[in-house]
Amino acid sequence: MRIDGSVSADAEATVRRLSALLEGSTPNSSAFTAAVAITEAHVDATIQLLLDRSDARNSQLGAFLIDRSTASLRQTWSARQELLRDGFGVVVTPQSLVQQLSLIVDVRNALAHGDGSLTSVQTTSWSKANELRRSLARTLQIFVEGRIITFTPKSVETAVKMLIDYVIGLDLVVSANR
Repeated sequence: MRIDGSVSADAEATVRRLSALLEGSTPNSSAFTAAVAITEAHVDATIQLLLDRSDARNSQLGAFLIDRSTASLRQTWSARQELLRDGFGVVVTPQSLVQQLSLIVDVRNALAHGDGSLTSVQTTSWSKANELRRSLARTLQIFVEGRIITFTPKSVETAVKMLIDYVIGLDLVVSANR
């Protein structure tokens, strides 16, 4: 993907790190985990930048509340999205970028917490597990047999491109809100 200077240097660096995952011979599970970690670090740095620029920091109470709650704001992806949306008015569009990010995070969770299988949380509801299976196959070309996830040669490439689109989308919204 070509970046024409319309995104920040931080976003460009993140895109380069994500793209580098496609150039090596990193195993699929490691590449997925690394890609989500790289994206997470970028989102957390963006949130920190927004917090540092926030007028709320100008009051003692605001600074205290920000400092006290920063760790909890970064514990889950839904908390990050909520803070961006409700705290700063940063909404990444189209919504499909956020949905794709969520799906990729589901894969990472299966790898990290399920040892390559869908977790018990992901399979609690039959209908949700079935929808997850369909979404993984349709969107990321990842197939689930029983609870075990199986990658195709295109899975990581597709996920990395989606994460790059998300990073760029986030950066453009943040830049527009300055």
